[in-house]
Amino acid sequence: MDASFFILISFCVFVFIFVKKLWPNVLELLDQHIAGIKNEIAKKKSSISEHEKLKILYQDRLQHLHKEIEELKTSAIQKFDFLKMKLDTELEVQHAYRQKSFQQTIHRMQRQQRKTLQARCAGKILEQIKAELKRNPSFNDDYMVSLLKSYKEADSVKS
Repeated sequence: MDASFFILISFCVFVFIFVKKLWPNVLELLDQHIAGIKNEIAKKKSSISEHEKLKILYQDRLQHLHKEIEELKTSAIQKFDFLKMKLDTELEVQHAYRQKSFQQTIHRMQRQQRKTLQARCAGKILEQIKAELKRNPSFNDDYMVSLLKSYKEADSVKS
């Protein structure tokens, strides 16, 4: 018997023992490893699909928020424009009121000055008439007498 025959027989025995005893364990380990890889792939697919769903949801929310922001911005601009117009109108009314009040005050002061000047002039005229009457007592004109009466009444009202 040849050495190669013994090597062939020992190889066949090794293959038989390997197939009967070790091969099922190797297959079981490989099946477990394949199952683990399949589980990881399934988890990753589910997480990817969940991530895609969340991404779509957040994009929708983001678009909705952008719309709300634009609506709020438009509303704020409209309110600002309305308040600006209202303020401008109120300022115009207030300006007109103040201008009218100022004109009335000026008119009142002018009337008061006119009255003061008229009173001064009347007083000076009456003083001149009184002086004239003192210088010329024979001057008995009806007009002068009425003026003298007015002067005496004015003096009595002042006192």
